[in-house]
Amino acid sequence: MRLSRRLRRHAASGLPPSLVSALGVVGRRGPLTPSELAEIEDVRRPTATRLVAILEQRGLVYREADACDRRSYRVAATAQGRALLAESRTRRNAYLASALSALEPDELATLDRALRLIERLLEDSR
Repeated sequence: MRLSRRLRRHAASGLPPSLVSALGVVGRRGPLTPSELAEIEDVRRPTATRLVAILEQRGLVYREADACDRRSYRVAATAQGRALLAESRTRRNAYLASALSALEPDELATLDRALRLIERLLEDSR
């Protein structure tokens, strides 16, 4: 958890973690309906709707009509939202690169092996 907090702090988007997470999902997987966003983020639909409203108010996402269901809409990241995500990712990656550069080669090898194990565990749990 400490690493996760440090990465968020170094990404410094100025948004709360819940908004960054929702924007990231929309940026990677969008356009999405609020229900799809809620399912991916593991929150209730009203929470996803509130997140979308805040992101939309800040100009980071926009709504478009759902071609399959006229009663619903889909949410996509705006250019400003995509730029914020890219900037945050760049800062986060720079922090990680700096931290990793301080490790010895044998420590990097150990970390590489550990990451491969974690990836395998995650794949096996699908």
